[in-house]
Amino acid sequence: MSNHSYPPDKCTFELLSAYLDGEVTAQQRQEVQELLANDPEIQGLYQRLLFLRQEFNHLPTPPSTCSAKQLSNAVFASIDREQKQRKMILWGGGAIVAVILASVGGIFSPNRAPLLQMAQQNNSTGDDEALVIALNEPLIDITPQESLMIPLDQSLLDLPRN
Repeated sequence: MSNHSYPPDKCTFELLSAYLDGEVTAQQRQEVQELLANDPEIQGLYQRLLFLRQEFNHLPTPPSTCSAKQLSNAVFASIDREQKQRKMILWGGGAIVAVILASVGGIFSPNRAPLLQMAQQNNSTGDDEALVIALNEPLIDITPQESLMIPLDQSLLDLPRN
Protein backbone atom coordinates (compact mmCIF):
# COMPACT_ATOMS: atom_id res chain seq x y z
CA MET A 1 0.00 0.00 0.00
CA SER A 2 1.03 3.57 -0.52
CA ASN A 3 1.91 6.11 2.09
CA HIS A 4 -0.56 8.97 1.57
CA SER A 5 -3.21 10.79 3.58
CA TYR A 6 -6.15 9.78 1.34
CA PRO A 7 -7.66 6.29 1.61
CA PRO A 8 -7.87 4.48 -1.76
CA ASP A 9 -11.61 5.00 -2.12
CA LYS A 10 -13.90 7.91 -2.92
CA CYS A 11 -11.37 10.50 -1.70
CA THR A 12 -8.67 9.07 -3.98
CA PHE A 13 -11.07 9.03 -6.91
CA GLU A 14 -12.01 12.66 -6.27
CA LEU A 15 -8.37 13.64 -5.89
CA LEU A 16 -7.47 11.98 -9.21
CA SER A 17 -10.44 13.61 -10.91
CA ALA A 18 -9.45 17.01 -9.56
CA TYR A 19 -5.87 16.34 -10.72
CA LEU A 20 -7.11 15.66 -14.26
CA ASP A 21 -9.18 18.87 -14.19
CA GLY A 22 -6.24 20.90 -12.87
CA GLU A 23 -8.04 21.76 -9.63
CA VAL A 24 -5.49 20.63 -7.05
CA THR A 25 -2.99 22.51 -4.92
CA ALA A 26 0.75 22.09 -5.39
CA GLN A 27 0.92 19.74 -2.39
CA GLN A 28 -1.97 17.61 -3.72
CA ARG A 29 -0.37 17.49 -7.18
CA GLN A 30 2.89 16.22 -5.69
CA GLU A 31 0.99 13.60 -3.69
CA VAL A 32 -0.92 12.37 -6.77
CA GLN A 33 2.34 12.10 -8.74
CA GLU A 34 3.86 10.02 -5.94
CA LEU A 35 0.78 7.80 -5.90
CA LEU A 36 0.94 7.33 -9.67
CA ALA A 37 4.63 6.47 -9.48
CA ASN A 38 4.29 3.92 -6.66
CA ASP A 39 0.77 2.40 -6.66
CA PRO A 40 -0.39 0.22 -9.59
CA GLU A 41 -4.01 0.31 -8.36
CA ILE A 42 -4.01 4.13 -8.52
CA GLN A 43 -2.35 3.97 -11.95
CA GLY A 44 -5.20 1.76 -13.24
CA LEU A 45 -7.81 4.11 -11.78
CA TYR A 46 -6.02 7.05 -13.39
CA GLN A 47 -5.99 5.29 -16.79
CA ARG A 48 -9.75 4.58 -16.54
CA LEU A 49 -10.45 8.23 -15.69
CA LEU A 50 -8.36 9.36 -18.68
CA PHE A 51 -10.29 6.99 -20.94
CA LEU A 52 -13.66 8.25 -19.62
CA ARG A 53 -12.57 11.85 -20.11
CA GLN A 54 -11.58 11.17 -23.72
CA GLU A 55 -14.83 9.34 -24.41
CA PHE A 56 -16.88 12.23 -23.00
CA ASN A 57 -15.00 14.65 -25.21
CA HIS A 58 -15.74 12.53 -28.30
CA LEU A 59 -19.47 12.11 -27.66
CA PRO A 60 -21.50 13.51 -30.55
CA THR A 61 -23.72 16.46 -29.78
CA PRO A 62 -27.27 16.29 -31.14
CA PRO A 63 -28.14 18.85 -33.78
CA SER A 64 -30.07 21.85 -32.53
CA THR A 65 -33.67 22.26 -33.69
CA CYS A 66 -33.51 26.04 -33.43
CA SER A 67 -30.90 28.74 -33.71
CA ALA A 68 -29.33 30.45 -30.72
CA LYS A 69 -31.22 33.65 -31.58
CA GLN A 70 -34.57 31.82 -31.62
CA LEU A 71 -33.76 30.16 -28.31
CA SER A 72 -32.76 33.44 -26.65
CA ASN A 73 -35.90 35.16 -28.01
CA ALA A 74 -38.05 32.35 -26.61
CA VAL A 75 -36.33 32.58 -23.22
CA PHE A 76 -36.78 36.35 -22.99
CA ALA A 77 -40.41 36.09 -24.16
CA SER A 78 -41.04 33.58 -21.39
CA ILE A 79 -39.43 35.89 -18.81
CA ASP A 80 -41.57 38.81 -20.06
CA ARG A 81 -44.74 36.70 -19.76
CA GLU A 82 -43.86 35.71 -16.20
CA GLN A 83 -43.23 39.35 -15.25
CA LYS A 84 -46.56 40.42 -16.77
CA GLN A 85 -48.35 37.65 -14.88
CA ARG A 86 -46.72 38.74 -11.62
CA LYS A 87 -47.76 42.34 -12.22
CA MET A 88 -51.34 41.27 -12.99
CA ILE A 89 -51.46 39.17 -9.84
CA LEU A 90 -50.07 42.01 -7.73
CA TRP A 91 -52.50 44.59 -9.20
CA GLY A 92 -55.45 42.22 -8.93
CA GLY A 93 -54.54 41.25 -5.38
CA GLY A 94 -54.13 44.90 -4.45
CA ALA A 95 -57.51 45.76 -5.92
CA ILE A 96 -59.17 42.90 -4.04
CA VAL A 97 -57.54 43.98 -0.78
CA ALA A 98 -58.64 47.60 -1.38
CA VAL A 99 -62.25 46.52 -2.00
CA ILE A 100 -62.26 44.35 1.11
CA LEU A 101 -60.77 47.13 3.26
CA ALA A 102 -63.25 49.67 1.88
CA SER A 103 -66.15 47.31 2.55
CA VAL A 104 -65.04 46.52 6.07
CA GLY A 105 -64.34 50.20 6.74
CA GLY A 106 -67.76 51.18 5.40
CA ILE A 107 -69.60 48.63 7.52
CA PHE A 108 -67.85 49.46 10.75
CA SER A 109 -67.64 53.22 10.36
CA PRO A 110 -69.44 55.19 13.12
CA ASN A 111 -71.45 57.23 10.61
CA ARG A 112 -72.92 54.11 8.98
CA ALA A 113 -74.75 52.77 12.06
CA PRO A 114 -77.61 55.36 12.07
CA LEU A 115 -78.17 54.79 8.36
CA LEU A 116 -78.47 51.06 8.89
CA GLN A 117 -80.89 51.59 11.78
CA MET A 118 -82.98 54.01 9.72
CA ALA A 119 -83.10 51.57 6.82
CA GLN A 120 -84.14 48.74 9.11
CA GLN A 121 -86.89 50.86 10.74
CA ASN A 122 -88.26 51.99 7.38
CA ASN A 123 -88.33 48.43 6.06
CA SER A 124 -89.94 47.03 9.20
CA THR A 125 -93.04 49.31 9.01
CA GLY A 126 -94.36 47.50 5.98
CA ASP A 127 -95.71 50.75 4.45
CA ASP A 128 -95.01 51.12 0.79
CA GLU A 129 -95.19 54.89 0.82
CA ALA A 130 -93.39 56.71 -1.92
CA LEU A 131 -90.93 59.38 -1.01
CA VAL A 132 -92.10 62.72 -2.31
CA ILE A 133 -89.65 65.55 -2.72
CA ALA A 134 -90.97 69.02 -3.38
CA LEU A 135 -88.21 71.02 -4.94
CA ASN A 136 -89.93 74.23 -5.92
CA GLU A 137 -92.87 74.13 -3.50
CA PRO A 138 -91.97 72.92 -0.01
CA LEU A 139 -94.69 71.16 1.97
CA ILE A 140 -94.02 73.28 5.07
CA ASP A 141 -93.53 77.02 4.88
CA ILE A 142 -90.33 78.06 6.54
CA THR A 143 -90.43 81.62 7.70
CA PRO A 144 -87.24 83.56 8.35
CA GLN A 145 -87.90 83.43 12.12
CA GLU A 146 -87.89 79.62 12.03
CA SER A 147 -84.81 79.35 9.88
CA LEU A 148 -81.86 77.58 11.32
CA MET A 149 -79.28 80.02 12.55
CA ILE A 150 -76.02 78.33 13.53
CA PRO A 151 -73.16 80.46 14.79
CA LEU A 152 -69.88 79.67 13.04
CA ASP A 153 -67.96 79.28 16.30
CA GLN A 154 -70.38 76.64 17.70
CA SER A 155 -70.38 72.93 16.88
CA LEU A 156 -73.49 71.25 15.46
CA LEU A 157 -73.32 68.69 18.26
CA ASP A 158 -73.61 71.45 20.92
CA LEU A 159 -76.92 72.83 19.56
CA PRO A 160 -80.08 72.19 21.59
CA ARG A 161 -82.33 69.50 20.11
CA ASN A 162 -86.06 70.03 19.62
